[in-house]
Amino acid sequence: MALEKHIYKIFEDIVGPENISQEPAVLDSYSWRQGQGARMDKFVPRFEAIILPKYTEEVQAIVKLCNRYMLQFKASSTDWATAGTRGGPNIIKIDLRRMSKIIEINEKNMYAVVEPYVIYAQLQAELMKKGLNCNVIGAGSNCSALPLAAHGGIGHMGQSASCGERNLLAVEWVTPEGEIVKLGSLGSADEWFCGDGPGSSLRGIIRGGISAMGGIGVFTKAAVKVYHWPGPSIFPIEGVSPHYAPSQTPERFMIRFFSFPSIEKMLEAERKIGESEISFELMGFNAAMIASNIATSNDEDFENLNRLRSLMKGHGFLVIVAGNSNREFEYQQRVLQKIIDETKGKSLELIEDPKIGGGLLWRCIRITASIRETFRATGTWGGALAGTDIFAKEVYHMEKAALIKKDLIRRGLARDDGGGILVWAQEHGHLGHGEMLLQYSTSPESIKGAVELATGSDRIALDDHYGVPHGIMGNEKHDMFGPYAYNYHLWLKKIKKAFDPNEAADPTFYISAKK
Repeated sequence: MALEKHIYKIFEDIVGPENISQEPAVLDSYSWRQGQGARMDKFVPRFEAIILPKYTEEVQAIVKLCNRYMLQFKASSTDWATAGTRGGPNIIKIDLRRMSKIIEINEKNMYAVVEPYVIYAQLQAELMKKGLNCNVIGAGSNCSALPLAAHGGIGHMGQSASCGERNLLAVEWVTPEGEIVKLGSLGSADEWFCGDGPGSSLRGIIRGGISAMGGIGVFTKAAVKVYHWPGPSIFPIEGVSPHYAPSQTPERFMIRFFSFPSIEKMLEAERKIGESEISFELMGFNAAMIASNIATSNDEDFENLNRLRSLMKGHGFLVIVAGNSNREFEYQQRVLQKIIDETKGKSLELIEDPKIGGGLLWRCIRITASIRETFRATGTWGGALAGTDIFAKEVYHMEKAALIKKDLIRRGLARDDGGGILVWAQEHGHLGHGEMLLQYSTSPESIKGAVELATGSDRIALDDHYGVPHGIMGNEKHDMFGPYAYNYHLWLKKIKKAFDPNEAADPTFYISAKK
């Protein structure tokens, strides 16, 4: 059902005729479901219209009109994977791509202020010129750098640059009813340095462990905490993708991959590395992920996987150390080697090769790795997401879920990648995050297998008390986990109702207050 002409004209008057469309080809381009996940359908129903605001006041006017005419809006920025797409009757798509400015980089107070369509590659490049760095989420540097745009905000550099919920500072927010609210220090002092005041804070309302995924309004500006960068202002890259790598490993940087004879030994090593605070990055890669990240073709991917599985001792992780001085770098190396010796770790010599290791170093700092991991070889990516909790618990959660994955491989419903898991530490081991990659075909049986893994992993988290996984979105999932976690789902519904009585903001990936 198309918008009535007079309603369309009002929207058009806000942004101009060139920034709104109902053309079928345009609507269809927004209906394609990027990264189908465990779904059969490649497309979702069309939106009523696509609208591209440039200023906060335009977003506010659009939201107020949606409330007046009982329309829903779905706002998003870079639309990575499925959460940016919903579509359907009476739903307007607010595409924030015209809001793409880095408003400020404050070197003294170490924060950056961005609009929603500033991507991490853009922000990180500018920060590195000033000796700064930021958390880049695991989905990649092609995603929005707005700390409220990401799902969980977990990134490879969580050891040294924390994660989304920790890095969120002051925010400019257009509520689902169309009010402009300035949160944190922005509301009381017109400064961006703090997300919690002076004054009252609404940070727990607008996001918890994960963001609201567009379900509680539109975030038009936000400040994100940034960190010291010990590396060069411009990375020395040579070649053309996928055949590119640093011409040399930056001074005082080292990348290694260690495997261990048991999970317990691996956990001991990671705990000690966390306690010593020597790592710039620590990622729990498995053989398949390493293979994908160093390959330049599908054939290389398969060859690397077979080679790595014979070389690796067992479970392992990738670690990067980066020193600010020669003395610090030497100290980090000595401590790391002592920990590896004590835990019987084995270095993967392949990664010690400067060319291979250097390319992997770059991809893990700029976070271009995710595309290689998730859309490779003969299948589509899918799998399970664990919550952020005590690191060791995440490892054991994923280990149990891996039994489901291995059964799917045995039944021929997924590619045999060894059945490995991905769990990595954040904040020097204080937090943990787990994921599992599954490469499956587009056959109905294989897709059902991916669903089996995802739902089975959730069931394990629930029954064995591993916390609420990051993949829990929507009423059905929240109603499943809420009673086991202090009935948080009831409070979430009250928040939704209080701030969005007309349910103007799309609740699909958040929660609905309607009975």
